[in-house]
Amino acid sequence: MKKFLLGYSDLVTKTDWRTLYRRYRIGRLKHQYWLWNRKSQTKHLVDNYDHKILKNCQYGTTVFFASSAYYLKDMFPEIVVVESHNVVKSFRQDVIISTRAEISQHAPPADNFAVVNNRGDQWFTPTQMTANMSYYTAAMKPGCRFFYSFRDTQIPKFNRLIIDQEKFWLEWAQQLSHSHGLHLAWYDIQFPKKQTDGNGEYHTLENPDTTNGNLKFWFVYQGNPWTIIE
Repeated sequence: MKKFLLGYSDLVTKTDWRTLYRRYRIGRLKHQYWLWNRKSQTKHLVDNYDHKILKNCQYGTTVFFASSAYYLKDMFPEIVVVESHNVVKSFRQDVIISTRAEISQHAPPADNFAVVNNRGDQWFTPTQMTANMSYYTAAMKPGCRFFYSFRDTQIPKFNRLIIDQEKFWLEWAQQLSHSHGLHLAWYDIQFPKKQTDGNGEYHTLENPDTTNGNLKFWFVYQGNPWTIIE
């Protein structure tokens, strides 16, 4: 008897460690940094965008949520890493949560808080993304610097043919000052047009930054923007 799958959620998924680990690793490209860095005691690799975040962190507690930041913690032990997948427990001793509501319960109040292209934010509408900000700000001190990025291709129910995306997302980020006390300090929105290569073919990447997200917004929670360090 054949079974028709109406959606991804109908697919039966194995729950053994190997399958869970492979799914986690495929979905989080920065896990590869951790694997590389484990093999070297003299040289470590840092993603350019993560490096820029670290340069702009203020003194105090820095929390990374669901961004494979454990690879950074090996170099910067003071970072508090919060992950949402139990498989991480098998290779890291970091804070593991089930829902965003638990972040503020298990992580110390943050002076810096980063969410870098979290795959767990996939398939949230802009309205749902706005609602999630309440869970993030609950874990922040007043004046906390909040580094948030994502990919536009992750957002459902969003008609890219009739909406000016740059205008839409900039206005979305700006209104967070009214709804959540998040004041925009810096942003980078990239929608470059594809160019053909020497063979006249287009590359297969669907946006300019698969790892960190092509929409990047930095905020200050209940405070004033700072001078960005490039």
